[in-house]
Amino acid sequence: MPDRFTFAIVGHNEELSLPYAVAMAQGAAQPGDSVWFVDSASTDGSAGVARSLGVDVVDAPLGKGRAMQVAFDRCHDEFVCFIDADYGESAVNIPRKLRQATAGSDHDMVVGAFTEPARRRTLTPGLYLPLVHALFPEIDTAAHLVPLSGFRVLRTSFPFGRFPPRYGVEAHLNIQGVLAGGRVTVSPVGYFRGDLRNYRNVVEVGRDVTATILDLAIDHQRIDRVDRPAWQAWIDAVLDHISSQPPVGADDAEFLHTLLEVASRQMPVVRTPLPH
Repeated sequence: MPDRFTFAIVGHNEELSLPYAVAMAQGAAQPGDSVWFVDSASTDGSAGVARSLGVDVVDAPLGKGRAMQVAFDRCHDEFVCFIDADYGESAVNIPRKLRQATAGSDHDMVVGAFTEPARRRTLTPGLYLPLVHALFPEIDTAAHLVPLSGFRVLRTSFPFGRFPPRYGVEAHLNIQGVLAGGRVTVSPVGYFRGDLRNYRNVVEVGRDVTATILDLAIDHQRIDRVDRPAWQAWIDAVLDHISSQPPVGADDAEFLHTLLEVASRQMPVVRTPLPH
């Protein structure tokens, strides 16, 4: 029998963009597949919009990781394809492309890494890449794309562990998927445009992502727990610079140059041997 997929659109207060995300998921679904809106404690009309479009609504607590955990635990199909509800537009139907890349394969996770020219990239070059290169060198960071993409397919029988509650969930999946022996691939999906939200939550996201990386580094004995404050101090310096970023559309050349300088500072010593 062919593989079955659940397309789980995850969002909080996304009633304006939700119709487009639903249309993409429904366009990707094949007979026997399911399409859900995983409602992360929305206070707007998101749930009503989803129901009006013929989509099942799955109630979930606030927090992206919590919502994704609810969907992952509830799904009884072979694969769950996660889709961010703030789906603006894309060159291709991303859920369909991910389904095609996964169906009939032995992949445990397929990451849909997109390109978004208008996006100012700060967390990936400033925090995610340096930390992962230092602490988890065996991880494919997809540095030229978007490794923290919310578009991804997970095999529901694979042991990804418990997801962190908030925005660190993609970093967790990238790292844990490989460390647990998973067959992970990055699938470029081309142009995508989402809601940049004036970068107002970028520091919050950065704190969640880096906390997840440090948690995993300790759990997998990449660093000692007593060294966490030193790593946190390194992270805080980068986040402090990111918090000063100019508004959307402003000249950011000097800001980005300085970001790379701050992120290239010497890191704390890694005391435990890392795999080669």
